[in-house]
Amino acid sequence: MTAVIDDAVAEYEHKKFWEEMRAAVERTQREDPEGWADYLAETAVFDRAAPDGLEPEDWSSHLPPKEHDADNTR
Repeated sequence: MTAVIDDAVAEYEHKKFWEEMRAAVERTQREDPEGWADYLAETAVFDRAAPDGLEPEDWSSHLPPKEHDADNTR
């Protein structure tokens, strides 16, 4: 029973974190377009980084499932 409750709490915290993250990103885009543009400029450097040779199928299994994935187990 404890494991079920622990899993439910972890799932809720995970969902809540991403909801708050999405809201913060949307708020920044809306209320601070200059700051958002600065952020995009700063992170663009990663788009030009040298590839590591791994194809998406090699590493995508390590990413958390997306909320809209049909086989989402979270």
